Amino acid sequence: MKRKSFRAVLFGPQGCGKSTQGQLLADRYGIPFIGAGDLLRAEMGEGSVLGKMVAEYVMNGMLAPDELADAILKKRLKEFDLGKGFLLDGYPRNVEQAGTLDRLSKINLAIQIKLKDDVAVKRLIGRLQCQSCRSVFHESSLPAEARKLCTVCKGLLVRRCDDTEDIIRKRLAAYHFMTEPLARYYRQKGVLLAVNGEQTIEQLFDELTRKLAKLGFIPQV
Repeated sequence: MKRKSFRAVLFGPQGCGKSTQGQLLADRYGIPFIGAGDLLRAEMGEGSVLGKMVAEYVMNGMLAPDELADAILKKRLKEFDLGKGFLLDGYPRNVEQAGTLDRLSKINLAIQIKLKDDVAVKRLIGRLQCQSCRSVFHESSLPAEARKLCTVCKGLLVRRCDDTEDIIRKRLAAYHFMTEPLARYYRQKGVLLAVNGEQTIEQLFDELTRKLAKLGFIPQV
């Protein structure tokens, strides 16, 4: 079977494990894993005109408008070697942005990780993140005495200030309204792969790789 070029997007509700699965897939298939949030933060860090505009929205607790997010994506994608493909997380966040992305690069795979809201809330309330290396843990997987320091780099583990049930449910409602319609968009294009996120990391990754192999996506050698 001829190997398909991996030009993919990854989406799902908060707490579904997108970042973890995205990095695992990128490593397995030898492609860059590109987080839209990282692109925006990099732009803000440079202090460019676009970055300053994004910072104003962020400081006011608002999402950057499509036009601004589109402009930064177009600029920042040029920094990556996309010859072997890519996996994009956090963009598109709505159908309009999906159309913009299709004009930049023809997407041939859209991975949707599905998760019930109550499970997402339970996962996120117990989430701990390292301030240094950004590794993510869940308090249920760590003994009480190990919930302060990262097991990867020994950095400080903290709970995000927005990981409260009220805020999490508002973010989930926004996801269902704004981003979940991507499933229909990509299903109509014949490139949607939906999987159940209520599995362990290992089980979900195994399901993804098995289904991707059947679709002709072969790991780099």
